[in-house]
Amino acid sequence: MYFGVQYYPEQWPESRWPIDAAMMQRAGVNTVRMGEFAWSAYEPREGQIDFRWMDRAIQLLNEHGIRVIMCTCSRTPPPWVFKKYPGVANTRFDGHVNRYGQRYTVGLAHPEFIALAERIDRAVIEHFAGHPGIIGWQVDNEVGGFNDCYCERCLRTFQDYLRDKYGTVERLNQSWGEHFWSFHFSDFDEVPLPANNPQLGLEYRRFMSHLNVAFTRWRSELIHQLDPGKFVTTNFQSFTIKHTDYFKMAEVIDLPGMNHYPPRSPELILDYYRGAKGKMIVLEQLSRLAFCDTGEGWMRLWAYRALAHGACGTIFFRWRTARYGQEQHADGILPHAGQENRRYRELARMGAELKTMGERIDATHVEARVALLMGYESRWAMEAGLDLPDMQGHLDVIRFHEDLLRKNVTTDALDPHGDLSHYQLVIAPRLWLVDEGIAANLRAFVERGGVLCLTAASGVVDEFNKSFDTPRPGPLAEIAGVEISDLSPLEKPVRLSSAVLPALEGAQATVMADEMHPTTAKVLARYASGWRKGLPVLTENRWHGGRVFYLGTVLEGAALSALVGYLLRVAGVQPVLETPPGVRAYQRVGEAERLLFLINENEEPRSLVLPEGWRDAFTGMPVEVVEIGGVDVRILSQSDFQVQ
Repeated sequence: MYFGVQYYPEQWPESRWPIDAAMMQRAGVNTVRMGEFAWSAYEPREGQIDFRWMDRAIQLLNEHGIRVIMCTCSRTPPPWVFKKYPGVANTRFDGHVNRYGQRYTVGLAHPEFIALAERIDRAVIEHFAGHPGIIGWQVDNEVGGFNDCYCERCLRTFQDYLRDKYGTVERLNQSWGEHFWSFHFSDFDEVPLPANNPQLGLEYRRFMSHLNVAFTRWRSELIHQLDPGKFVTTNFQSFTIKHTDYFKMAEVIDLPGMNHYPPRSPELILDYYRGAKGKMIVLEQLSRLAFCDTGEGWMRLWAYRALAHGACGTIFFRWRTARYGQEQHADGILPHAGQENRRYRELARMGAELKTMGERIDATHVEARVALLMGYESRWAMEAGLDLPDMQGHLDVIRFHEDLLRKNVTTDALDPHGDLSHYQLVIAPRLWLVDEGIAANLRAFVERGGVLCLTAASGVVDEFNKSFDTPRPGPLAEIAGVEISDLSPLEKPVRLSSAVLPALEGAQATVMADEMHPTTAKVLARYASGWRKGLPVLTENRWHGGRVFYLGTVLEGAALSALVGYLLRVAGVQPVLETPPGVRAYQRVGEAERLLFLINENEEPRSLVLPEGWRDAFTGMPVEVVEIGGVDVRILSQSDFQVQ
């Protein structure tokens, strides 16, 4: 179990380092992450590279039993780079060239940057390769953040990317559609920068993501070549950030990493970034935020939440609050003065707990029978083609996930191309883009007897962001047993009626509405007011061995909860445990035992009766009624169980 902090020795006097290392050791820290912004300290002047200070920092930490995740650093160059090589800077969509002073403002496709970045990153990797105190590597920090570029050189690189992908300009024209507003190309060199065209906008976003993944791949491959046996990771940003297809980026690293700042990210992020690999590490775990009143216990609670969702480690950001710079009043375990405080005591409490529990947690994993699907391409396509913020698909995914959390149902979150063979229930909200691979994947899942739920605005466009010339949901219409003739935003809620789901009687449809026409599906609920009165809003279709539900609107609150509960019953999925409001139950399963994490998000204590067989994970004593303090965590263990 990796437990630690982000440390910046280059920002503090070397005389302070021994104090920090000793304090970390007392708190149970076994891992630090370092170096992602260290280029200016390694190479203050061009060609004058000095790693000796970092060598001393690593040695000191190792002497205190602390291992290092070393970062490459090239996406935040020092000032001399921008002065001597101004071509490294990227360009905003409005044509403004970014000046030095912010991080990440470089063009990943610019030849000057590529040469300089590969030189410094290779130097870092070659120097530290083979160091026994370095356990793994992180590729830079938040790769893709602020790297979008709209300069003429990136346009030419984009045009070359299109040549490689499409082969001929005729194929591009056919794929994107021709002659709308004279949008037709006789040569790839005529393709412009994106400007409100859905097909061009989606493809340019793919191109930018491709650059970010390629940047990460080059460094990951070099690390594996020069320092074999060490894992490679990088940190995925907030859930609302979508500059990069993180599912594709996960394919070029060993261990997906992530930022975990609960006040500004939904809990879904933990399952989404765990993804198909089934594991992840939190490389930036919240300690505090300037805009957030983080009281006693919450820092530890949020870190345990990450472990309960499958993390193999949590690295708090950062060890000590910066005394200067853009994050001067932001994150930090220690305050500016560097003394022990309540956050340090929370860190030490968790460190002591993980000395007992760390290896046992590592021996378990998350096991889900429900999957939520949401791909980046669908998010990009909808934004490029229908930029209505309230209708964006990730909002519905969050709604479903939060209800599953309240029900204590373990859930995976995947790209819609992912392997679905392990699941009983798959929910695919707002699956705007459906290509042949996605359609085949969902058909196969339903054929095997799975239960699938689609929602409004699904199956609208193909992989090029071009609308289907068959009724929606396009290639999913047959399995859904419905055809959709229109999609409209709802200016105000519309009342529903249902004899099948009593909880939907009088409930309200919100945000949007599909105009649905069943072909083979059975109607479960209808609109009960407005011009849509009597039209279907929820259907069920039995197809081969499985069942497909189609919800043609957005449900919230009790109505959504009723639908999710119905889907779980149909699919035969059971919750981990029934708990009082504000108490969440999570489960990790291993060969020798399963662990139950009970997290109380209430300020007051809560208690609940447990099924037979659970023991306190620390003492081994049987527990029938568990008491959980306010803003606290209890971990229970069970060894006599059947793995499903």
